[in-house]
Amino acid sequence: MTMRLAFNEDQATFATVLAQMLSDDTEAGFRTVDGWGRFDYGHALDARLEEAGFFDAAREDDLGAVAAAAMVHEVAKAPVVIECAATALLRPFLGQELPRPLAVRVDDAPGAIRFLPQARSLLSITDAGIRWAQIEGRGAPVESLYAYPMGMLDDAPDWQPLDVDPNAVRTLWQVALAAELGGALAGGLASVLEHVRERAQFGRPLGSFQGIQHRLAEDAVWIEGAQLLTLRAADSRDPADAALALGHLQSHATRIGYDLHQFMGAMGLTLEHPLHRWTYRARALRAEMGGAPQALLDYADARWDKR
Repeated sequence: MTMRLAFNEDQATFATVLAQMLSDDTEAGFRTVDGWGRFDYGHALDARLEEAGFFDAAREDDLGAVAAAAMVHEVAKAPVVIECAATALLRPFLGQELPRPLAVRVDDAPGAIRFLPQARSLLSITDAGIRWAQIEGRGAPVESLYAYPMGMLDDAPDWQPLDVDPNAVRTLWQVALAAELGGALAGGLASVLEHVRERAQFGRPLGSFQGIQHRLAEDAVWIEGAQLLTLRAADSRDPADAALALGHLQSHATRIGYDLHQFMGAMGLTLEHPLHRWTYRARALRAEMGGAPQALLDYADARWDKR
């Protein structure tokens, strides 16, 4: 399928309504957390999106995975965090209605798992197959610098197999991660752009200096280009497209994060400003599924197999 790089009428309406909902939701804005917590779980936003059926976009023929990926990107731009990516881009294609929120583990990777403390279901993606387990209340929270709720399992779960193609699920998860990472970087960039427009140095706004303009413009090109790659991958569900979208973002995430903190100055190092909410999410996401080296190897393998 060839993507025209433009939403259809239903997708455009979906995106407009979602943007309005995010802008109107006062609880989706930034606020510090008691005890200087690193993340703020957006329970109110989560409930509103679920009640309005946004998590089911991929099931609708006129919306599909493209609208779901666009939603993951937009939601990730908020300073609050919710489990959106797995619910929006994996659950509709698993052949079974898993209880959400979902946590995801790929290739039995050790260590803490994102969203595990809130999760009701844990999804395991391996080449051998896809499994899930009901884990509500079994994810022990762990302290982490990442701006996500992180947790560890207290014991081995009771795995149940799912009759789905593991390669297709892996591809969708790469799309989901690319959408979430792109949104996190875009949210951080927006906060820095606001700062450099308002912050004056030598009698001029920081944003008027050409060197800053060039660096942030380059970051914006990488982020916006990656969003198009991600939407293309959501449309095609092609392994090469998905691996390229994720690898592109993961390979540039460190440089973009450096620029964002560089131009935010000392304020960007505090918990009183939301920048850490996006850049520390990006630090976690840039290492998912083996990071950029693995994603780009996946891309090369997928392209080579087509020859």
